[in-house]
Amino acid sequence: MRLLLHRGNSFDPNFYYHAGLDMDHSFLLVEGGKRTLFVPKLNEALALAEFRGKVVVYDDAVKTLSKYLAGKTVHFDANSLSARNYMRLAKVCGLRDHSLGMAHARAVKRPAEVAAIRKAAAHAREIIESLDFGEAKTELGLRKQLLVATAGLGLEPAFEPIVSTDANTAYPHREPTNKKLGSLVMVDYGVKYGHYHSDITRCFILDGDRRKKAEYAKLREICHSIVDAMPELEKGRDVAALAAKLMKRANFPKMIHSVGHGVGLEIHEFPRLGLKSDDRIAGTAVAIEPAFYLGRYGMRYEETVWFNGKKALIL
Repeated sequence: MRLLLHRGNSFDPNFYYHAGLDMDHSFLLVEGGKRTLFVPKLNEALALAEFRGKVVVYDDAVKTLSKYLAGKTVHFDANSLSARNYMRLAKVCGLRDHSLGMAHARAVKRPAEVAAIRKAAAHAREIIESLDFGEAKTELGLRKQLLVATAGLGLEPAFEPIVSTDANTAYPHREPTNKKLGSLVMVDYGVKYGHYHSDITRCFILDGDRRKKAEYAKLREICHSIVDAMPELEKGRDVAALAAKLMKRANFPKMIHSVGHGVGLEIHEFPRLGLKSDDRIAGTAVAIEPAFYLGRYGMRYEETVWFNGKKALIL
């Protein structure tokens, strides 16, 4: 199979996965075991120093690529190739979208990828555990602490921090506000390590409310029960079905989002963990996040997990 990938102004997961580096305004052509990187003149020196394969400098990328692709069938990522480049290339070669195939392939993680996700999860957990609620005072204050701590470690957020308190916790992805921290605080956060993401959620019951503490303990238990049961499960729908069963047993309302998602070069990737998902879970990294949302408040407990096909481990 002949594969063409493009990295424009922003990071592209499929380009990075196959190229082994992140280089703006570059095209990667993969033909069997041969890799050719097409770069503008300004990236030539860096490409020659860091890329393992042939480097070609272009003035007009499509004109240069046409010399290599004319009359051939080329698989590409429809998520990253612009409409303009697509139309120009389609005049010289046969283009076949392979984005879904690449997404499935990236779901199964290599050892180095698992190591990076493990470090990302460890750093996210460390940052969340360092929060000072008294000093922060507000949701935005906690957001600032998360971002400052992340920058202090030389890292970047995996996504915009989700910080909410009291009634705001009833909204799964509520953006932080100036609302003063109350009796319940939810923090959903992750960082990137070597371009790989983590995703962790914790709730803090600041007034010691026994009912809420018991509910949160049940959520944590459900999360761990799902992780422990993963060796007996095969597909995303099996995880979703187990989660629904455990939530019902705990007398929690039906979840309004899936119980989790794949994690890697993107914060949401395969496998999908919905009730209709046929995605296999062996070899993947996932976020497991049982949750409930009531009118007055909500809670979520989330861990980043690696399942090697025999045993699932919280990273």
